[in-house]
Amino acid sequence: MKNHWNSAYMKKWIISVALPVLILLIPTTESFTPVLRMYLAITLWSIMAFAFELLNNMATSLLLLFGYGLTGVCSLSVPLSVFSTESVWITLCALALVTLIQKTHILERLAYTLSDKVGGSYVGIVYAVAVFSLLARLLLQGALAGVAALAVAYGISSALGYGKSKASAGILLTSAFVYLDSNYFLYSPDYIAVAYNGANEVTSISTNYMNFFLDNAVHIIPLVLSVAATAWICKPEEKMGEVSFFKEKLKELGKWEAAEKRMLCILLALTVYLFTSRWHGLGMVYGFVAALALAFVPGMELGDKSDLGKINWGAWLFVGACMSIGVVGAKAGFGTFISGLALPYMKGMTNIPFMAVSYLLAVVLNFIMTPAAILSLLGAPLAQICVDYGLSVQAAIHMIYQGGSQLIFCYEASLYMIAFSFGMMKNKDVVKVMSLKFVIQTIGTFTIGLVWWHLRGII
Repeated sequence: MKNHWNSAYMKKWIISVALPVLILLIPTTESFTPVLRMYLAITLWSIMAFAFELLNNMATSLLLLFGYGLTGVCSLSVPLSVFSTESVWITLCALALVTLIQKTHILERLAYTLSDKVGGSYVGIVYAVAVFSLLARLLLQGALAGVAALAVAYGISSALGYGKSKASAGILLTSAFVYLDSNYFLYSPDYIAVAYNGANEVTSISTNYMNFFLDNAVHIIPLVLSVAATAWICKPEEKMGEVSFFKEKLKELGKWEAAEKRMLCILLALTVYLFTSRWHGLGMVYGFVAALALAFVPGMELGDKSDLGKINWGAWLFVGACMSIGVVGAKAGFGTFISGLALPYMKGMTNIPFMAVSYLLAVVLNFIMTPAAILSLLGAPLAQICVDYGLSVQAAIHMIYQGGSQLIFCYEASLYMIAFSFGMMKNKDVVKVMSLKFVIQTIGTFTIGLVWWHLRGII
């Protein structure tokens, strides 16, 4: 058995245990309750266990889910309630579909064709994935096409043999953050509208698609720079090969097999379902369930019971455990506690300091809460401060949205969790890419972003 108890591994364990213990030693107050203290200790240990890969992710996930109930933070039904949400079951169906797709050559055909079109360039592939994700976002409101775009990115990484590497991380993370961060300049009626609705409880504020784009189009620049930086730091040392190599690979695959055609029909039907959700009004989970079930019906026969054992069940449990952090945090009062600490100090600030603190507050909250929960929590109280002190409500909303979109770990948002669940990324590569994106976009927001808002009369 390999000895993991080397000095570096021991240091990770010591840090992961010591910091939660220190939290437990902090005296409680009326706002910092014993329940909140225990919640923070358990959550911090779990986050570090995930980040440092101290245990198998399935073990850490189980300890997190059941630890909340065991220590009295909440009833066990609260963390387990996440398994009644769409995202968890979409993830399971996606993992199962990936298992079935890998039995065919569809992913290889897609990857070799794209590699041929971009001249065998890794940077070209990253940009192609970015464009595809942006187009997916343009054609849909909300996050329904994000998983479909992510599946394409996964297929490319898998077929090119990148495995669990920085190259795969670059492709998958680009797909995720381009799709999500395009909401900086494309109005999302089911996302940033949450903050607008909260602000409307205090004052009348509205926008439309065109005005929202004009107000925020400048943020396209930091997003493009983030893609370029990701391609640069994740570029593999070995070259992908000449264009002729990919043409030859396509020839070796030969004609499409019958099973590949059947699987392609299922995937196309699923894609159409996802892209037409605004008209049929059904949740995307039904499309994934139907696609998976269809693969097993007589006549299709694309999978059997042995394939179910190949599903990455640990990754599925990991997604559920990460989602429980936000659910339990809301129950424990974490968001209210943090906003209660920060909001009194924000009163009386001028525009720029207020924008900066709003942004950083959202960044901090994102370690425990989902971006949507942050928008819901801060929309009304920040709007009230803006009204009382003559500050820009619109700028404050944009700041908490952008701050809440700056993630360091994949557990902080569902689309990133799904990307991580494919098992193609290392935590260190995720942190490297997301930290670089954070720096680029933060600088962009507080330089060209503020200048642009001033020119537009927002601040």
